[in-house]
Amino acid sequence: MTRSFFLLLGVTLVVSGCVPAIIRRPAPPAPTAPATHSALNTTGPWTFVAAASQKVTIDTRAVVTIASDTGTRIDTVQATLGASFVWSPAARRRVDGLLVDYRVSVGGAPPAAPAGLQVNRPFSAGRSGATTELRFTLPAESTACTDPALSALQGMYDAWIPLPDTLAIGREWADTVRTLSCRDRIPLRGVVVRRFRVQRAEVEAGTRVVVTIARTSRGKISGAGEQFGEPVSLEGESSGTLWYVIDPALGRPVRASGTTLLKLSLKSRLRNQAVRQESALTLTFVP
Repeated sequence: MTRSFFLLLGVTLVVSGCVPAIIRRPAPPAPTAPATHSALNTTGPWTFVAAASQKVTIDTRAVVTIASDTGTRIDTVQATLGASFVWSPAARRRVDGLLVDYRVSVGGAPPAAPAGLQVNRPFSAGRSGATTELRFTLPAESTACTDPALSALQGMYDAWIPLPDTLAIGREWADTVRTLSCRDRIPLRGVVVRRFRVQRAEVEAGTRVVVTIARTSRGKISGAGEQFGEPVSLEGESSGTLWYVIDPALGRPVRASGTTLLKLSLKSRLRNQAVRQESALTLTFVP
């Protein structure tokens, strides 16, 4: 909050004998403008160049409810993903990075990397042809169910948001994300439509303007495979909202938070399961 300081000037009256009172007044001080954030643009638009190099930590806290023919089980799951990445200068059509941390804990167990996952793993994703969708090229999609790295890296899509060169209050745009992960050795493919809207801008810490962008998403996920020699199919839907705080001067997000919901059903001749996963996400970006 801006504080205004006021200086009170006293006036001295001199009286001597029959001499009329003489009032000596100092020259009035030059008017000063109160300290404000007028130099900071909070109304937009904001034109900027997106930062090429970024680092992000993504923390996920989820409650997973699994209902089956024999009962219901509720688990709490926590996951932390850490990565650095660099956008190519050619219209952000390629991103290369390094997965430096990924740990998961279920219930009260200590966080640990999934079996077979090696950190400090390089990754790459790019856009082919005229498409605007980023797809992983490293790790290869063929390793989805043999290497946990690709499933872990799907969380990076929350860190990759398409920012136009100019932001303005009320501006809207959308994109589509296609995911590939593996659950119980069954590959799961998802399609998520994400919609972005510039909500507001405000002065933060008295020194910079940050812009809040709301992202809503709706998606579908499906997969099929075999378990114990039996055909298994999975289908589900997802939805969520994230709020990104963007610093136009830095050309990148500084943080984001929100919630997502995934509903998934598994069907086979031997069993049926309904999975509900409610997650809270926090993203922290650093230079």
